[in-house]
Amino acid sequence: MDAPVPSPFDRLRGLSLRIPEGASELLPLIDFLEAFPQQGTEEDLVHLVGVTALGIARASQGGIWDGQKWIFLRGQAPAFPTNPGKGWSSFGWVWQEEDLGTVALKAETVPQALPLLLSVAAPLLMWRRMEHLRSDQNRALALQLSRLNTVFDLTRSLGEVEDKQELISLMAATIMGEFRIPRLLVLDRDGSVLVARGLGKVPEVLEGEALRALVEEKKLVHALELRDATHSHGFAYGADPTIGRLDEDDDTFLQTLMNLAGGQLTSLEMRQERILKERLEKDLDLARNIQRQILPKRLPEPPGWECAAANLPFQAVGGDLYDLWMASDPPAGGWDDEQEGERLHFTIADISGKGLPASLMMTQLSAYLRARADRRVKNWGRLATRLNTRMNEVRDRQRYATLVAGSINPDSGDLRFVNGGHNPPLLVKPDGTFRRLDPTGPMVGLLPGASWEQGRAQMDKGDVLVAFTDGLVEAENAAGEELGDEALARVVAAFPTAHADDLLEQFLVAAFQHLGEGAFRDDVTLVVVKRSA
Repeated sequence: MDAPVPSPFDRLRGLSLRIPEGASELLPLIDFLEAFPQQGTEEDLVHLVGVTALGIARASQGGIWDGQKWIFLRGQAPAFPTNPGKGWSSFGWVWQEEDLGTVALKAETVPQALPLLLSVAAPLLMWRRMEHLRSDQNRALALQLSRLNTVFDLTRSLGEVEDKQELISLMAATIMGEFRIPRLLVLDRDGSVLVARGLGKVPEVLEGEALRALVEEKKLVHALELRDATHSHGFAYGADPTIGRLDEDDDTFLQTLMNLAGGQLTSLEMRQERILKERLEKDLDLARNIQRQILPKRLPEPPGWECAAANLPFQAVGGDLYDLWMASDPPAGGWDDEQEGERLHFTIADISGKGLPASLMMTQLSAYLRARADRRVKNWGRLATRLNTRMNEVRDRQRYATLVAGSINPDSGDLRFVNGGHNPPLLVKPDGTFRRLDPTGPMVGLLPGASWEQGRAQMDKGDVLVAFTDGLVEAENAAGEELGDEALARVVAAFPTAHADDLLEQFLVAAFQHLGEGAFRDDVTLVVVKRSA
């Protein structure tokens, strides 16, 4: 059987033993070189250098000083490592310009193998340090790559989520898995619990003392805000990881994930708001179209009469109503106090409030008026009473209407009307003198069981009936002064021969001039009826 081949270190030992005067110095150095590859850390290497140095010097006490502390020590340490005193020897341990420390040994003289040891160990120590540095850098790089992948995966996953609760749950699962956090609590701005994992049963809402007690009991030592640059969505409370603790880099990455989720939450809310706005716009368009269809496209003008009207909603849709139509005779037999022939019916109304709810009630009011007054009305007061009963049956107890409704005999100028708490229409003479058609009862739809009287007036040639909603006469200028109804009478006096269309335009001109740079604050509706012959 062949004998084993001796290692290079065994051969060096054999050669050293042939030189008696050098064996004691060389053998420890050879042992050092053989043991070096097995030293896993810098501390192990320094320990090997120290033990080998003591062996070469045959010293029982000594150590290695790094400038701040002993990194290796056997026996009693000298008071001054770099100048240990009598009976001690010290050597600087350097590599190129790098000071690695000072070796102090309790020995009068030290064999020359010691400097050789230090010169051999210095590059080995620096190599080991660089190796560890590269290893740390590689670990840090691997961690950064892993975290970049986490950010990428979370961003992609969050972008596919359309539900807030699902988004928060995904964020929570990612954070708990990434940092090995065993307990996590996420609350929205109002304290509602969005996620509670590893906490057992918790209330649906947590705030104040209850929140503080749970945080202390479950050791939720990390508190982070769930937000983006402009919006806060709540807070997250987490426990320490199951292994170790979060360092500064971990805290930064954790907040990055929270901010990422916060940004996605803001985007999700904005998308939902946009969808809701689009749906509302469609509803408003539908309501706007319905309202346009309700308002008359062409106004009736019996011979010798001129009619004009305008409606300016404050919002997309409004709660003002006007209508003019010709009503036929009642059934055969008629009424003793009525002449044969059609009458010009008119109405103007203002629903309380603005926007879509007022517009919906205005639609109901218009339909009921047309249904009840499609033929000639004997008594407008009794019609208002029936209308009030109907509105109290269908209204939401938050809406009522002021209105003026009536009819004009085109042949005689006889005017009959009811005023339910509305701004009194003006019956204006060509010289600007006028009469107000004051209320004949309360607002319609406000008081169950209320009743109304019918009013009467006479329109002669040149007279103008001006009916309007409060948005017109209550328009304020920069000084807070209202336009008022007398301004309308002054317009008639200034343009006594003007057509109804021209008068309507002049009424609006007067209103806009009064407003200056201001604007109307309510729906504006205006009806003009003039007897021209």
